[in-house]
Amino acid sequence: MQGNYQVKPMMGFVEAIKTCFQKYANFKGRARRSEFWWFYLLGCIVNCIFYIPMNSLMAKKQALINEGIGVALGGGDISAIEAQDPTNTIILLCVVWSIIALILFIPQLAAMVRRLHDTGKSGNLCWLFLVCGIGGLIPLLMCIPDGQPQANQYGESPKYIPNQMGQMPQPQMPPQQMPPQV
Repeated sequence: MQGNYQVKPMMGFVEAIKTCFQKYANFKGRARRSEFWWFYLLGCIVNCIFYIPMNSLMAKKQALINEGIGVALGGGDISAIEAQDPTNTIILLCVVWSIIALILFIPQLAAMVRRLHDTGKSGNLCWLFLVCGIGGLIPLLMCIPDGQPQANQYGESPKYIPNQMGQMPQPQMPPQQMPPQV
């Protein structure tokens, strides 16, 4: 309980992912911290899943190039080295990674705009994230604070529910003992 508001429980990972995909390109309204950061984590996980094998394959390709140069300079046959070339796998991974990144891009951006709205800031700050290099950290850092419990120009809070008539519930007082009537 915070002030005149009840707090909804935090969203879990799966619930946040479902919510972001249900609001795929919805740039209006507000998003809770848990909704935004769980979806952001999904993007980081996907990037790691593709980045690590891509990095390994690129290192293998570079090693094969170096080995092929050595063999070619020595006058040897490089066909065995060419057979191990991971270029097709790299291209396939790049295509799949790009498709998944495009699928995640719009809901990630929409969640960031809604998250900025929850803190009372304009979603236009996302342009810093899209256009600038290091300046892109500014809107990301602005997504950290808790949202405003009261309604703002972007709508009602997704986290805080006002108590009936804006009143805090009154604590139950024990019934007072009445003196016996004579």
